Amino acid sequence: MTKLTFNNLKDLLIFNIKYYRYVNDYSQEKLAELSGLSSRYITDIERGLHCPTIPKLEAIANSLKIEPYILFQNPDRDEKIIEKVNTNRQYNQRSK
Repeated sequence: MTKLTFNNLKDLLIFNIKYYRYVNDYSQEKLAELSGLSSRYITDIERGLHCPTIPKLEAIANSLKIEPYILFQNPDRDEKIIEKVNTNRQYNQRSK
């Protein structure tokens, strides 16, 4: 298990949505379908272009089979899932 650090709450939220999407083995399209949101919107959230409202966060969390507050927590995580998230990351590749 691994503990990660984040620069801000938005980065934590984005990572958690991706992380739990991978935990559930969902594509962005599947998460969009289950949450009633567009796949473009899910993509834009994961790219950091949109910050979802509370009702949308609730829909996403319910689709990911977690309580909404979990999206704002930073627990120890499964290293295999982290590796998948990081190696499949196409967006949010900002240089520091």
